[in-house]
Amino acid sequence: MRLKDKVAIVTGGGSGFGEGIARRFAAEGAKVVVADVLEEEGARTAGEIGGDAAFVRLDVTDEASWAAAVDETVRRFGRPNVLVNNAGLLHIEALVDTPAAVVERLWRVNTLGPFLGMKAVAREMQAAGGGSIVNVSSVDGLSAKNGLAAYSPTKWALRGLTRVAALELGQLGIRVNAVC
Repeated sequence: MRLKDKVAIVTGGGSGFGEGIARRFAAEGAKVVVADVLEEEGARTAGEIGGDAAFVRLDVTDEASWAAAVDETVRRFGRPNVLVNNAGLLHIEALVDTPAAVVERLWRVNTLGPFLGMKAVAREMQAAGGGSIVNVSSVDGLSAKNGLAAYSPTKWALRGLTRVAALELGQLGIRVNAVC
């Protein structure tokens, strides 16, 4: 019960790593907001977790969607203490074949999304007495590989964003880390 009395928002919580994180957090005592654009998967995950979870539709690339998700979190469970920026997209294709629209889409989800999320929760976390933000990066944000020209830069950028956020938000009692 390491997360007893904590309120967590997990993006991409409807499936994959996010689903696993949401389930584990609930098992550790947290109230969990399963936030995802995948409505069916997110609602299913929250429903299977039970009363300690709620589904909120969240487009991580949209500032208004973040504001609504944070408002719903506060209304249902109280101020968030934890944010896991897990939502992400992977695209594998040679640089010369990758359309600019794909690069922009990955940047919006993988980098802008966590930026907007940290911005959206910071004041509520500060009012709650502090908290923790975990940005899910990747080992591909540490090295270069063929075919990842659209993906790797988003994860490199997320590591840099995490470092800046750790400096700024640390002053507010909010710990910020990246997991690669």
